[in-house]
Amino acid sequence: YSEDKMEPRLGFRDNEVGAECEMPIAVARDVQRLYQCLSSFSAVTPVATLLMQYPAHRHTVGRVQTIAQYPYGEVQANLIATGSRPIDLLRWKLAFFGASKFDPKSNLWTRITLYQGAPLPADLPQLDADDWCFPVRPRVA
Repeated sequence: YSEDKMEPRLGFRDNEVGAECEMPIAVARDVQRLYQCLSSFSAVTPVATLLMQYPAHRHTVGRVQTIAQYPYGEVQANLIATGSRPIDLLRWKLAFFGASKFDPKSNLWTRITLYQGAPLPADLPQLDADDWCFPVRPRVA
């Protein structure tokens, strides 16, 4: 984390200090490890029994239980691959908030457009609320 801005920083986990600040983004790897561990248990074994023997899987079990019914509940990418860039995850996240027109200036930050065509609060009573969610093409003189 950046001390000034409290934001994540890139680095190689084996070469740098700060492992205690590491964010749990290796979801696929963690789920794979949990799956391998589950193969040694009966299908009727309570989850609590598993977690008492393997408490390191607590976070992963909670995550799986929380998102099991949501097919798009997790980013489906290898976020710990050497070719993975934070900007790719940022673009995915911003798209959920309606961002468009991504204009990357580097691999570390991007410029976006939010709410293009959205009405101002004063305009809402006069408009059909279902029509403005699709951006309008700007008029160029």
